[in-house]
Amino acid sequence: MNINWLYLNWARICLILSIIVTIIIFLVVKTNNLILFLIWIQIPIYLLHQFEEHYWPGGFKNFFNKEIFNVQDGEYPLNDSSIFWINVPIIWVLMPIFAALSYINLFFGLWIPYFAVFNSLTHVVAVIVKSKYNPGLFVSLVLGIPVAIYTLWLFYTLINVPLIITVLSLLIVLILHLIIIIFSTRRYNSLKSKN
Repeated sequence: MNINWLYLNWARICLILSIIVTIIIFLVVKTNNLILFLIWIQIPIYLLHQFEEHYWPGGFKNFFNKEIFNVQDGEYPLNDSSIFWINVPIIWVLMPIFAALSYINLFFGLWIPYFAVFNSLTHVVAVIVKSKYNPGLFVSLVLGIPVAIYTLWLFYTLINVPLIITVLSLLIVLILHLIIIIFSTRRYNSLKSKN
């Protein structure tokens, strides 16, 4: 398999993967531990979000490059390779690792719903600022924000979450989003300086 094929096609399998992961979650994760279940369910929700952003209807790359970076033609700062390396390590690797660690201690998974809320809200802000749909908005509004907020509400209602755990969870979310921003803007600045 060619790496370029993967860059172009990874989002196509997100819908099927989200269904498979959801079935596995229902079969393996004990639903009597609702918080653990909701931590895990963030993953297929996010896979649906990626499917909407990058495959159907897709267009997040064009939206971001044209509306955020204001690059109409030429080599886009946010390309297929960078989209892959931004999305896959966080959603396909980090989230499942931390969801699995949540079996040991639920606090390992607290950052996951915070991440979902934060990222989903960026789509809401974008639609307000740009007054137009942006790919990822629908899943953000219908599943991302409601399920993540419900998960957080349960966390803080049923568990005495220490302040340090909240701070660490928010710090993880902030660091991951800063990495995404730095990764995107570094490429943008590099391309801009070439022109």
